[in-house]
Amino acid sequence: MAAPKRRTLADRNNDAISREDKPEIKEAAPVTPVVQEPAMLPTPETKTEAPKRAKAAGRPARTIDVTRVGIYLTPEQFNNAKAAYLADWNNGGEANTFTNWIGEALTTHAKRSPKQRQKNAVQRPARAEKRTGSSRSFNVPTEAVQKMRAAINEEHAIERWLSDSAWCGEALDAAIHAAQERNGGTLPTPPERLPNRLTR
Repeated sequence: MAAPKRRTLADRNNDAISREDKPEIKEAAPVTPVVQEPAMLPTPETKTEAPKRAKAAGRPARTIDVTRVGIYLTPEQFNNAKAAYLADWNNGGEANTFTNWIGEALTTHAKRSPKQRQKNAVQRPARAEKRTGSSRSFNVPTEAVQKMRAAINEEHAIERWLSDSAWCGEALDAAIHAAQERNGGTLPTPPERLPNRLTR
């Protein structure tokens, strides 16, 4: 029996190359998409929520719309207006803030006829030639400001052309006079700084 043919070095190299392990390709596992829930955005604060948050923060809740109004007042007028506000409160008035009292004064004055308002204006002392006062800003209920502007337009028919400030000054003078009459002809001495809100 013939001896097996001895393999050459080249044969052995060729066999090794053919048997060389090829890198195994693993099939990637399917990726499950992650659905991310949208971030919760803060909802806009509603009018009903605002008072609750203000109360929780210890601030008085604002439940009415307000409009800023500038009124030229002398120191005497400003002092008398504060005194009239306190007198009206002591006499059962409902305005528990100074700006609410101003709003009531504007609303009451707007209910008068143009001629009644003109008559009240004639009784006011003439403004001094030298300016002794200053313009003060108040956040007055918007409804009162709307009635004030409607009343100012009514007065154009009798040729009265008043600015907001001048009309408000007349309204406050009328309210001061009425409060003084209701209080027996006198007014209390107001403090330098009024309380933010009066309570009974």
